[in-house]
Amino acid sequence: MDALPPASAQPSSDPPAYTYAPSDIYPVGERERELCGKADHPDWLYLGGLLVLDVAGVFANAQLTATDGNARPYVSSSAVRQLGPAAIGLSWGATIGGGYLALPKCEPHWVSYAPREGEVRSPWPLALTLAMVGGMFGASMTGVFTTLQTSSVDQRTWSTEERAARLWIGGATGFIGALLPYVIPPRTWSAARELARIRATADAHGVGVAYSIAF
Repeated sequence: MDALPPASAQPSSDPPAYTYAPSDIYPVGERERELCGKADHPDWLYLGGLLVLDVAGVFANAQLTATDGNARPYVSSSAVRQLGPAAIGLSWGATIGGGYLALPKCEPHWVSYAPREGEVRSPWPLALTLAMVGGMFGASMTGVFTTLQTSSVDQRTWSTEERAARLWIGGATGFIGALLPYVIPPRTWSAARELARIRATADAHGVGVAYSIAF
């Protein structure tokens, strides 16, 4: 009576994983071509949304710092007025970080991916650099639009602490805003990261350990 072969000897139903060669610089398969196509062009919708956010931040700051004919602010609370620099910093910081992520991240004739040794580059150094630039930009834009949207007479009604806090808040929210696009990324960045994940997962199959001895 014939016996069934051991389970380990039975053929697997899963297709063998694709192993990328160093010359595989083109998208492989329909899924990779689709992802590279999404990452090949700027995400104009995302960039347009950032522009609308910038305008909304400037408008919010103008409304919160508005005064009547006697230079008396409509918003008497200094804490509420600080929402203006927060809106400017957050929106312009997001433009710095999101503007980079929304740019093309894949080339149909050259698809880069991590080598078999593993990912050698991390996105966080650049993200933190853009965040620092976003912080400086947020503080600068807060000062620029505060000067343009208010007169020297209006600003004299503010305390020194409030004027200093506007710059600090604009810088801090600019730093945070530049990191927000990594949480809500554009389709270019999402597609590029998914493409890198697919290639890294495929190359993970069949990984071995070797050693050598030199005499």
